[in-house]
Amino acid sequence: MQYTIQTTDTSASLSTYGAEMLSFRYKGVEYLWNGDPQFWDRRAPILFPTVCTPKDLKMAHDGVEYPMPKHGFAIEKEFAPVLQTPARVAFSLEQDAETLTMFPFRFRLTAEYTVTEGGFSASFTTTNCDDKPMTYCLGGHPGFRCPMFPGDSFSDYELIFKNAEGAYVTGTDNGLMSPDLPHLDKIVNGRLDLSYETFAGDTLIVQNLPAAEVKLVSKKTGHGVCFDFEGFSALGLWTMSEEWEKSPFLCLEPWNGLPASSDETTDARSKKYARTLEPGASHTVGYRVTVL
Repeated sequence: MQYTIQTTDTSASLSTYGAEMLSFRYKGVEYLWNGDPQFWDRRAPILFPTVCTPKDLKMAHDGVEYPMPKHGFAIEKEFAPVLQTPARVAFSLEQDAETLTMFPFRFRLTAEYTVTEGGFSASFTTTNCDDKPMTYCLGGHPGFRCPMFPGDSFSDYELIFKNAEGAYVTGTDNGLMSPDLPHLDKIVNGRLDLSYETFAGDTLIVQNLPAAEVKLVSKKTGHGVCFDFEGFSALGLWTMSEEWEKSPFLCLEPWNGLPASSDETTDARSKKYARTLEPGASHTVGYRVTVL
């Protein structure tokens, strides 16, 4: 089922399937990627309880390995609507027989979206409803149209970080990280110029950012979006590498968790930036988008 929330000039549509945002428009301009299956058929999925590809497609809890698909299972689950106002909507997911075969915990994951004039916020609250500690990863994966405006090209855009002092960028090797992968000189004076060649090696991962804010803007006009992802530990940057000459989107992916590393085990607690919740505890993270 789809829901629409709106203010005077801003609107967003969302689906209960995956609690995924499907559209974000401001003053008639669509900023979110449209899910064209020629390139990438998603738009802004929620990654839970793992981020990217887990080691050997498994996650272990208390010494027992469980199968776990890339990006987890929330992306394919039907969420229940739990709140709706004209400008706000929330959806909730709890364990079922299928999730318990992959993630042996009772949990609640609530996704809440709010539109404001010229922007929106997305928040994700994870609650451990079980009687034992629960380790998990969580991430966002929103794709933005790039180029956003007529007359622009992908390479007319850049990322401007609020503060990138000491941050570093790495790539992946066949979807995996490795301590042997070099740091890449992609951010210069707080800016990362976009080109399709930049992403020919798949995802770029930015870590150690002092400030969790980046702008995706046209160098010609300065228009674009500001992306605030406070509470997340890393930022993935991705466009479709198989069609890198013409994929008209860029994903800004805030993560608590990383792709599997060649030197880690399947143990969920070995995953960098994974979070452990005690029984009854909750934790909320989110991101905010503002049109520039």
